[in-house]
Amino acid sequence: MVNKMKLRTKIALAMTGFMLFLLITSFGVAWLVSRHQIIDSRYDVLRQALSLLEEDTRNRDAVVSLHEDSVVLERQANGEWAIVGGSTADGLSFPVNYGEPALIGDWFVIATSNGLAYGFEDAAVSETLRTLATIFVIIFLIAVAVTFIGSLWIVRQGLAPLRKLEATMQRITTSGTLETIEVGSDEDEVATLADGFNQMIGRVEGSMDQQRRFVADVSHELKTPLTVIEGYAKLLRRWGQSDPAVRDEAIDHILTESRQMREDLIEPMLELSRFPTIEEVESEAIELTQLASQLEERFERSHGKRVPIEATGQWQGHRDSLQRLLVIFIDNSLKYAEDTRVTMTPTRIEVRDHGPTLDEEERGRLFDRFYRLDEARDRSGSGLGLAIAKEVADLNGWTVGSYANAPSGSVFYVTK
Repeated sequence: MVNKMKLRTKIALAMTGFMLFLLITSFGVAWLVSRHQIIDSRYDVLRQALSLLEEDTRNRDAVVSLHEDSVVLERQANGEWAIVGGSTADGLSFPVNYGEPALIGDWFVIATSNGLAYGFEDAAVSETLRTLATIFVIIFLIAVAVTFIGSLWIVRQGLAPLRKLEATMQRITTSGTLETIEVGSDEDEVATLADGFNQMIGRVEGSMDQQRRFVADVSHELKTPLTVIEGYAKLLRRWGQSDPAVRDEAIDHILTESRQMREDLIEPMLELSRFPTIEEVESEAIELTQLASQLEERFERSHGKRVPIEATGQWQGHRDSLQRLLVIFIDNSLKYAEDTRVTMTPTRIEVRDHGPTLDEEERGRLFDRFYRLDEARDRSGSGLGLAIAKEVADLNGWTVGSYANAPSGSVFYVTK
């Protein structure tokens, strides 16, 4: 089983790693610069001694006085170096390049080309460098620990909304009940994420409510025609065999209800369900005058009414979508109002009529699925036409809407 590292731990480790890099770099540079300065100050003494020795080898006393515990060395026949005059450091040996200062252990030495060398032992340098390195290591460890702990605390505070979001999602998964989380006043990325989650939950709730209403509306719409069909089927079974008039009446009503259920409910529902699967629509230049003539002829033939349509220019878009939308608007106007007139321009199309006066609540629900103004008075239609019109408009990136047409009636419009 793989252990999953928490996000705050990953961020804290990343911040600690970055701090680790900065500390190693800065402490390494500081230590190298300090070491160079300390050693270089001793090398200055060696260079002074080299200058005196090269001027006159008899200046040994002056050379020795340059640094306490300093000595003059002489190269032996075996190639080793020995302190002139003998001391506890007799037999000291080391490789030395002539004229170049060198640090051998705790000894600082420099040699001349005439076989002499100057050197002194300074253990304080090594001690100082070790102390400095120890201080750097201690500070380094403390800084790393403080950085990791501080990063954990800061990240924990910063990710508090994410923990709320996680807890909320777990509760939603367990209970199945949608809920939102409280968004603080901070305008940061986490608050933006929380706000986006709340908006998503709102849309999901709206979608679920719409789905529940859709199922309830479909059930309600199907109940009446199915009840009528069932009633006439029972009538046909009981009396139809002996009474031809009853049989013909029952068959006619069954066919009428079946056709109306198919045309007004099932086919529009299938049309609505197909819209989300359409990935793209072909756009073309639509001659509005030609489309107007086709629509006038169509409604005069189907409804026996002439619909005046004023059209100019071209509409850039999907022909079938625009035609379907206009058919819905005009058919809806002819069904519920009078004096229908249509105006079409390259950027806006309007269908005006004179009919029922709607309040703001009614007008705001016109494009909802299955919404009808007076279901008890008129069952012609299923309340899906304007919903389909809105789906068509949304698919093409158009805008549809409605407003009051003084003194009565409505104006339905579509714009780009």
